[in-house]
Amino acid sequence: MNVTPILLLEINEVPWRLIDRYAALPEYPHLREFLAGSHQLTTMAVDTGELSPWVTWPTLHRGMNNELHGIRNLGQDPRTFHGTPVWEEIRARGGTIGIFGSMQSWPPSDPGEGGFYVPDTFARDERCIPESVSGVQAFNLDQVRRNSRVVDSAFPGLGEMFAFARACVRAGVRPSTLARLAAQVVSERLVPSRAARRPVFQTVIFWDLFRRHFNAAHPPAFSTFFTNHVAGVMHRYWKDVFPEDFPADRAQGESREPVMRFALKVLDEILADVLAWSRTNRDLVVVFAASMGQAAVHGTRHEGVELLVDDLERLMAFAGVERRAYQPLLAMAPQVAVRIEDGALRAHARAGLENVHFKGAAPFIRVQETGDSLSISVHTPLASDMRSGTLVCGARSLEAADAGLLVRQVEPGTGYHVPEGTFAVYAPQASERIRDRPRVAADRIKEWLLSVSEGGASRVASIADRNRAAA
Repeated sequence: MNVTPILLLEINEVPWRLIDRYAALPEYPHLREFLAGSHQLTTMAVDTGELSPWVTWPTLHRGMNNELHGIRNLGQDPRTFHGTPVWEEIRARGGTIGIFGSMQSWPPSDPGEGGFYVPDTFARDERCIPESVSGVQAFNLDQVRRNSRVVDSAFPGLGEMFAFARACVRAGVRPSTLARLAAQVVSERLVPSRAARRPVFQTVIFWDLFRRHFNAAHPPAFSTFFTNHVAGVMHRYWKDVFPEDFPADRAQGESREPVMRFALKVLDEILADVLAWSRTNRDLVVVFAASMGQAAVHGTRHEGVELLVDDLERLMAFAGVERRAYQPLLAMAPQVAVRIEDGALRAHARAGLENVHFKGAAPFIRVQETGDSLSISVHTPLASDMRSGTLVCGARSLEAADAGLLVRQVEPGTGYHVPEGTFAVYAPQASERIRDRPRVAADRIKEWLLSVSEGGASRVASIADRNRAAA
């Protein structure tokens, strides 16, 4: 199959405002070079309801919004999805694929000769292609199960760390990357605040694996690499990155803005490899995209605390559902998810969970049922509603901790989702480049990717032309 290879860098939730703030700084030369050689556009999320990456990315991949593709939650049964991701279409046409972490990409499927397939970080199991990556993915999924909302400064046990190191070596992580990770662990001992950098190392490890399996001279017909490491920092520390958005707030304590600089340095390192690949293979089309962006958010209701599911088994038991009746699924806090094949048991579980409330207050758990899965969202009540500490569900009552719920101190997020994201297409040979950043609807990008795959570099600028014609 004669196709133009495409590498889609999925840099989750990054807005142009963030890129523009840092791109000119000397520590980001590859980001600057990449942008200088790129067409620059703005993605627009077109989904209904609250924007979420597990919804907006499938819209980009499938060329249809959430009302059509039906994807609503993490842990949702893939059999309830509609539409076809762009990589499946290219694979059906005979092209190889290299998928690494793209949202809602589980289960893995045959990528073709020379391809690879590593599902997203909320996959139902650790299966990867090649199988050698599965050990690292298993560790990754275990970390998500423990807590994806709060940066935990606790260190894994020595046995766990050695097992992870063995899995990394088997998967092909470079010794220099493992040394870098070890240096991070040591630095946290010396300066505890450096634990805020730890989530970024998931991307450092996974990019090492991606670059091992991606052959720039003979790449897959279509490849993706998803990273949330910049988005995670924005959610927590937007106020430190853009203090002008919070003029009434005085700086308190140590600024976490250096964490953003570190996250962007990792992104710059990724782009260094990508630029080298583009010089090796001038046919390679590189797309830097976000399915939506972030902006400042004010006035969260968390009041410095958040209610989290600390023990799913206890919560389900409190709602009247035995452990044998469900299978836990991965989700992003404050959500959890379960799979219940029996429809009557699923309805019973939903009714029980939606009835849980603090004594004297309203229920705070919302459950969305899709196929055989339940997505369980915990909406933190006001502190005054939680004051009693006693949970009620029908005739049963328990203290919150005994029912599997935990009230924890958190750093209130100061960045949240907006429809506008980034979209840049590297085109170093172009005589003119699109720089006015016209908007392109996310559900139009799949069609464009397929046209580039078939038509090569001559189709690269066409996405802006199509969008302007439709406006």
